[in-house]
Amino acid sequence: MLHFAQRKTPTNVFVHGFITFSGEKMSKSRGTGISPQRYIELGLEPEWLRYYIAAKLNAHVEDIDFGPDDFLARVNSDLVGKYVNIASRAAGFVARYFDGALATPAEPANEHANRLAAAQLEAEAARANYDAREFGKVLRDAMRVADRINEAFDSAQPWVLAKDPAQRDRLQTVCSQALQGFQLLTVILAPVLPNVASRVARDLFGLARDFVWSDAWQSPARINPYRHLITRIEQKQIDALLGLAPANAPPEAKAPRQSSDPAAPAKPVAVPAAASSAKDAGASAPITIDDFTRIDLRIARIVAAEAVEGADKLVKLTLDIGESKPRTVFAGIKSAYVPEALVGRLTPMVANLAPRKMRFGVSEGMVLAASGEGPGIYLLAPDDGATAGMRVK
Repeated sequence: MLHFAQRKTPTNVFVHGFITFSGEKMSKSRGTGISPQRYIELGLEPEWLRYYIAAKLNAHVEDIDFGPDDFLARVNSDLVGKYVNIASRAAGFVARYFDGALATPAEPANEHANRLAAAQLEAEAARANYDAREFGKVLRDAMRVADRINEAFDSAQPWVLAKDPAQRDRLQTVCSQALQGFQLLTVILAPVLPNVASRVARDLFGLARDFVWSDAWQSPARINPYRHLITRIEQKQIDALLGLAPANAPPEAKAPRQSSDPAAPAKPVAVPAAASSAKDAGASAPITIDDFTRIDLRIARIVAAEAVEGADKLVKLTLDIGESKPRTVFAGIKSAYVPEALVGRLTPMVANLAPRKMRFGVSEGMVLAASGEGPGIYLLAPDDGATAGMRVK
């Protein structure tokens, strides 16, 4: 259309894959996924999510998985534990002992020039990776720089230097070097964390503008008193986001959650709801026998099955695995089976999968099904002689 309208046509189309949720496609009908509106209502910071998604983006068309536990760990570790940690520690010494003035009197001139030249190389490499849409590489490199700055700061032991008046030049140098590195990191992260970067430029470094790219390899002259930049994500916020607990629920009131850890028992084998795409048919990464034995696979007898009202694909299964009380499992097999015809069948299930709260109820396990490139979902079945409760191993 652009071509025949004699308008400029695009030279590139920038796309990525789907955003999945704990390895599954997001689906309202299955009650899987997260609501952006709910995310905002709970007071979760949008830039946390920007960082998490950017950390998984590259120049290829690949799906991006949102794992709740991984999200919490990555944001708290990278943004709070590494990035903000630099400023929160170094700024205190500068404000207390040097009235906010930054300088490196103990650093030789040639080392100072080399350090700023290295900062420019880091920034230009980040710029090139942004242009190439390798956002994940930008953030990995930035966290590597943050690790290096934190290690140098710890090795210098400024808390020891502060006790010795003869080490004042060294103390100011160490803290100023760390804060120049923090400025470098902030410039690099600014496309992903624009609001945080603006606050750093204006509130901490006292600029009347936002950072520009060349600030990455400049030496700042002074700082204002440090003010809190990024808070940690709390587990109760994630639980509330997933609908497992109200936002103000105490820790003991939290419901169990399905882990997003790729080593969690059910992940390698369970196909819970919809047919996998063709690209998922390849071999997964190798596991050990110990990994496999963590999965408790049991033979289940389907004692009841019914379609779930309001869900296009779900069937509610009541399963007997030899326990005193039957299990309830929601499975996305409605397109392949008439629910009533499933009653009495035997099928393997993952028995030690953490219960998962869905819109239609709590699912207490996962049945196994096969699927391929074509249409069709095929519930697995054991050989004759198997009985409910038998372990599959």
